[in-house]
Amino acid sequence: MRNFKSVLGAATVAALLLGTTSASAGIVGSKHDLSGGGAGGGNNDARICVYCHTPHAANTDMIGAPLWNKPIPDAGAFTMYGKTLAGTETADTPSMVSLACLSCHDGVSAVNSVVNAPGTGGVLGGNVGTLITGGRTGSLSGLYNIANDAGKLQNDHPISIDYIPGRASLVPLDTPLPGVGWGSYTTVGSLLRDGKVECGTCHDPHSTENVAAGDGTRNPTFLRNTNTGSALCLTCHAK
Repeated sequence: MRNFKSVLGAATVAALLLGTTSASAGIVGSKHDLSGGGAGGGNNDARICVYCHTPHAANTDMIGAPLWNKPIPDAGAFTMYGKTLAGTETADTPSMVSLACLSCHDGVSAVNSVVNAPGTGGVLGGNVGTLITGGRTGSLSGLYNIANDAGKLQNDHPISIDYIPGRASLVPLDTPLPGVGWGSYTTVGSLLRDGKVECGTCHDPHSTENVAAGDGTRNPTFLRNTNTGSALCLTCHAK
């Protein structure tokens, strides 16, 4: 299974959210590495990808991420941002592509809760975190609990919201992405999913190197580009 990690990372995991490319290998040792040797927790299973993906018996209800190995949180449990000052409404519930992130970052789901535990040969539904024991078995808290305890998303940048050029000083869709570190993405529009801003618009769950800095440092919040001087914000908002 350890060998499968590199295959899944290169061939399938790269399609997660917005289809990351060359940065998939960066997950090793990062906060998204939940294996025993990873920075993200001390689960006692040495596998890395299994906490989000499984090669067999994946959650077929998840259409926002490939071979998903976690239960999908209840989309109706989240209180969305609502209407922005510029007058754009968020969707009533998070899109599937962002629910993939919230299946860990909702502050309720156990980090090691999976649908198909490694080595079981079977599929179990719901929160089955007891199948992978040790280390980080509880839910995320603090900054990493994106939805807060009550399932709210009101104090975070809107997700599942239409990107409308001109509103909130948003630049045209064909605006080239500045600097380096964007992988295969070339324009602001290419960072969207179905024309909407989602978690993956700003964050790449597999990229940990601060490519834009050029110094090999870690990117602890998996931002797609540096936000020094609010550079990431200014990529879309021409303030």
